[in-house]
Amino acid sequence: MTDEYMEELMRRIDNKMQAYELYRRPQDKMMLECMVADYEAKMKLKLQDEAESSTQIQGQVPPW
Repeated sequence: MTDEYMEELMRRIDNKMQAYELYRRPQDKMMLECMVADYEAKMKLKLQDEAESSTQIQGQVPPW
Protein backbone atom coordinates (compact mmCIF):
# COMPACT_ATOMS: atom_id res chain seq x y z
CA MET A 1 0.00 0.00 0.00
CA THR A 2 1.56 3.19 -1.17
CA ASP A 3 1.22 6.61 0.39
CA GLU A 4 -0.70 7.72 -2.69
CA TYR A 5 -3.22 4.90 -2.19
CA MET A 6 -3.71 5.81 1.46
CA GLU A 7 -4.17 9.47 0.50
CA GLU A 8 -6.81 8.44 -2.04
CA LEU A 9 -8.66 6.45 0.63
CA MET A 10 -8.58 9.48 2.93
CA ARG A 11 -9.92 11.69 0.13
CA ARG A 12 -12.81 9.26 -0.39
CA ILE A 13 -13.52 9.26 3.35
CA ASP A 14 -13.59 13.06 3.35
CA ASN A 15 -16.02 13.07 0.41
CA LYS A 16 -18.31 10.57 2.12
CA MET A 17 -18.17 12.58 5.35
CA GLN A 18 -19.22 15.71 3.47
CA ALA A 19 -22.11 13.81 1.90
CA TYR A 20 -23.22 12.55 5.31
CA GLU A 21 -23.00 16.02 6.87
CA LEU A 22 -24.99 17.48 4.00
CA TYR A 23 -27.76 14.87 3.62
CA ARG A 24 -27.67 12.87 6.90
CA ARG A 25 -28.50 9.63 5.10
CA PRO A 26 -28.10 6.51 7.25
CA GLN A 27 -26.42 4.63 4.39
CA ASP A 28 -23.73 7.34 4.19
CA LYS A 29 -23.04 6.95 7.91
CA MET A 30 -22.81 3.17 7.61
CA MET A 31 -20.51 3.42 4.59
CA LEU A 32 -18.37 6.03 6.34
CA GLU A 33 -17.93 3.79 9.39
CA CYS A 34 -16.85 0.90 7.17
CA MET A 35 -14.46 3.08 5.18
CA VAL A 36 -12.82 4.42 8.36
CA ALA A 37 -12.45 0.92 9.82
CA ASP A 38 -10.90 -0.27 6.54
CA TYR A 39 -8.50 2.70 6.47
CA GLU A 40 -7.43 2.10 10.07
CA ALA A 41 -6.82 -1.60 9.42
CA LYS A 42 -4.76 -0.86 6.31
CA MET A 43 -2.75 1.80 8.11
CA LYS A 44 -2.02 -0.63 10.94
CA LEU A 45 -0.80 -3.24 8.43
CA LYS A 46 1.29 -0.64 6.64
CA LEU A 47 2.96 0.45 9.87
CA GLN A 48 3.63 -3.17 10.86
CA ASP A 49 5.15 -3.85 7.45
CA GLU A 50 7.37 -0.78 7.73
CA ALA A 51 8.48 -1.83 11.22
CA GLU A 52 9.32 -5.34 9.99
CA SER A 53 11.21 -3.96 7.01
CA SER A 54 13.17 -1.65 9.28
CA THR A 55 14.02 -4.52 11.63
CA GLN A 56 15.15 -6.73 8.74
CA ILE A 57 17.35 -4.00 7.31
CA GLN A 58 18.95 -3.35 10.71
CA GLY A 59 19.59 -7.09 11.08
CA GLN A 60 21.58 -7.10 7.82
CA VAL A 61 23.99 -4.36 8.90
CA PRO A 62 27.37 -5.71 10.06
CA PRO A 63 27.81 -5.24 13.82
CA TRP A 64 31.05 -3.19 13.54
